[in-house]
Amino acid sequence: MEQTGTYIRILRESLERKKEYLDEILSLTKEQEELAKAEKFDEDAFEQIVDKKDIFINNINEIDKGFDSVYKRVRVEIQENKELYTDELKTIQNLIRQCVDEGLAIEALEERNKTSLESAIARSFKGMNRVKQSKSVANKYYKSMANGMVNDSMLYDRKK
Repeated sequence: MEQTGTYIRILRESLERKKEYLDEILSLTKEQEELAKAEKFDEDAFEQIVDKKDIFINNINEIDKGFDSVYKRVRVEIQENKELYTDELKTIQNLIRQCVDEGLAIEALEERNKTSLESAIARSFKGMNRVKQSKSVANKYYKSMANGMVNDSMLYDRKK
C-alpha cells in the first residue's frame, strides 16, 4: 500500500508538470497570435515559437505515456481502496480537469491563430503571387509563340 501511495504521488506530480507545460504552450500560442496580427509578419520568430511548442508537446506526450503506465500498475489497488486515497484522487481529478480546460483553451486560440496566420501569409506573399502570375503569363506567351512557329502553315491562305 505504501508503494501505491508513491505511485499516486507520481501521478499527481506528472499532472502538475503537464499543466506547467500546457501553461507554457498557451503563453507561446498567445505570442504567435501577436505575431500573426502584426503588420509585418516575422517568420523567424514564428518558427522559433513553433520549435519551442514542439518540445513542450513532445514532453507532454511522454508524460501521458508514463501516466498511463503508472496508472495501469495501481488501478486495481486504487479502485479497491478509494477511501484511503480520497484526497490525492480529488487532487488528481482536479488537475486532469485543469489540463483538459487548458488544452481546450489552446485549441480555440490555435483555431483563431490559423485564420490570422493565413491572412498574414497572404499579405506577405501577395507580391510573390504577382511575380508568379507574371511568370506564368510569360511562360504561356512563350509556349504559344513556340507553338505558333511550328504551325506556320496555318497562317497562309490555303486557296490555290
